[in-house]
Amino acid sequence: MKREHKYGWLAFIPASIACFCFYFLVCPYHLLHKEQTSLFLYVPEALFAYLDKPAVLSCWVGDYLTQFLRTPETASLLMSALLLVVGLIYYTLFRKWINSWLSLIPAFIVMGWEAMRSCGVLYPLSSTLSVAGGGVLCLLYLSIKNRYLRIGAGFAGMVLGYGLFGYGMFIFLFFLLVSSLIRRKEILWAGLTAVVALALPGIGSRNYLLTYKQAYQYPATAWWDAPNPLYERLIGLDIEAAAGNWDKVRELSFPDEHISACSYYYNLANAVENKLPDKLMDRYQPGVEGLFIPIHSGSSYLSSLFAGEVWFHLGDMTMAEHATLLGMIFSPNHTGSRMVKRLAEINLINGDEAAAMKYLRILLKTKFYSQWAKERIPGKESGSVRQELREKRAFIPQSDTIRTSTTDIVKSLRLLLASNPANGMARDYLLCLHLLAKNLPAFIEDYPLRPGETPKRLYAEALMIDLVRRHASGKEIQETIVDPAVVQDFKAYTRLHQQSKGDPKALAGRFGKTYWFYYHFAQNQ
Repeated sequence: MKREHKYGWLAFIPASIACFCFYFLVCPYHLLHKEQTSLFLYVPEALFAYLDKPAVLSCWVGDYLTQFLRTPETASLLMSALLLVVGLIYYTLFRKWINSWLSLIPAFIVMGWEAMRSCGVLYPLSSTLSVAGGGVLCLLYLSIKNRYLRIGAGFAGMVLGYGLFGYGMFIFLFFLLVSSLIRRKEILWAGLTAVVALALPGIGSRNYLLTYKQAYQYPATAWWDAPNPLYERLIGLDIEAAAGNWDKVRELSFPDEHISACSYYYNLANAVENKLPDKLMDRYQPGVEGLFIPIHSGSSYLSSLFAGEVWFHLGDMTMAEHATLLGMIFSPNHTGSRMVKRLAEINLINGDEAAAMKYLRILLKTKFYSQWAKERIPGKESGSVRQELREKRAFIPQSDTIRTSTTDIVKSLRLLLASNPANGMARDYLLCLHLLAKNLPAFIEDYPLRPGETPKRLYAEALMIDLVRRHASGKEIQETIVDPAVVQDFKAYTRLHQQSKGDPKALAGRFGKTYWFYYHFAQNQ
């Protein structure tokens, strides 16, 4: 038995390795997202603000550790280490009543339960520390031998437990009741302690500005969760796009599922490399939502974050700032390194140094972003930052106009092109927007007819539809399309369409990736 007690903890080594592999291979991106939507500041005001809510120690340490979730490797390592600590705490706790090897079972259950819960996008690291903290309080309580000290420690542990670990107090309460039942002593005191514990969150909810539900489960956001492959992929697309890893973005956007956000990031990856019209028809397009994610009252904070990426690359900093601010306001912590950095960039590009410094000063108080902020202080920018700002400023509109709605995308794109006709990305987005909306008159209006220019294949296919509709002459078709292959393919498409009586299955094999096929058969959302 002693040997079992001495070496039972070794079983947690392969368990922690399994946790590392789980996070690294199955769901690394949601951990990185937690770091991007939080911000730990090394200033007294921010540190004292933790006293405004329960679970002070859990939240403080949890937010401190969250800033280290910066790469899949470090994030997975940190989470596996935390779960190892949780497992060992509860192994030690259960071992006081159960055989050493049997106590591994409930300890592994707690460890696995917490691993699943941490897969939630909104689940904070502080909640895992509350589980650990509740277990530590139990171990301290059970180590007290004196009856009267133990009774006092029970009451003190409830108050201290809620203040330091939030709902971790209820874990302490559970083991306190189990201990009193096993000993068959202090049952009355344990019952009184339970009454105090159950009343405490409700009494403090008003002071902490929490609902009753929030007060009783703080800082946890859910009692159960599991990996969500779709959320993981969508968050991965956003993170890789923000890092400029466009090949990885294209990889994550497949398999070709009918998901608007996948098409959105696939199109963005192609657009920044001047390939949008060349690749647009290569995959599923849900209509205009494949180019722009709408923002409305029902949008999540993730939708707002996603929506701002295109506008930032296009050069419309007003729309990019609008989306970023909404993402920050409705994100779980109402702040985040990702959003603060983007807002600093937007204001630097716009030349609003006062607004930019507001965000840069915040980042100067962080561990990992202070150097990034120093390199962007107006007047002290590094050479690479200065060059990057010059390139971005060339795309922003030189004048602005009143916009009655953030959904007036065409107006925004035309404004960008009026300010800078060389903005090829804005031009492609405007033209492709018309094509995905099947608005050929608007496409013709915005398409610049340049004598002798060979239009890109996608645009030539759309022009061909318009020319045939207008019964254009052969000479006009030849001068507009230039590439005779487009004309020949259109004739073949028309012939096959007539022969098959418009059967999409007959046309999909050869013409499934043409605009003609999309124009005839795509159902816009």
